[in-house]
Amino acid sequence: MAPAELRRFVDRLGARVVADTDGRAWRDAGLGYLSMTDAELTARLLADQRLLRLPLIRVGNGVAAGPDDAAWKRLLAEVPT
Repeated sequence: MAPAELRRFVDRLGARVVADTDGRAWRDAGLGYLSMTDAELTARLLADQRLLRLPLIRVGNGVAAGPDDAAWKRLLAEVPT
């Protein structure tokens, strides 16, 4: 993922929402014990994209991270037909 695209998700949702804090990569890296700012966490997400909560969805100006059915439905409802 391009850095500018990841920053779009982080700016709108927050770094903690975009990070897969329940995933194996997060646990293996020992990140659960660290206190990080959004900037530090964003840098880690850019360096190791296995830490991202997938899927990352962008529809127009709207974004969603992870399996969030309500957010997906909201994004699809905003799509002009």
